Amino acid sequence: MAFSSDSVQLFLAVLDHGSFSAAARALGRVPSAVSMAVAQLEAELDMVLFERTGREPRPSAAARALEPQARLLAAQLLQLNAQALSLT
Repeated sequence: MAFSSDSVQLFLAVLDHGSFSAAARALGRVPSAVSMAVAQLEAELDMVLFERTGREPRPSAAARALEPQARLLAAQLLQLNAQALSLT
């Protein structure tokens, strides 16, 4: 399975912050770990999610197509965790 809650969070962080370095800072990770995780996700999906031709990675058409569902899933996970906490 390519996407997990962690990889969705990482994918969205790169989209939101515009670079692997900024996403790493936001997630409390080192940039190389973020870059490697994105590369692994791309390999598992067999698609390019971020174009690396310029200074900063740019989302590919595939990344933009996956973004709405990834955001929905992230929001649903937050709701599930909030509901679980309210039950304790």
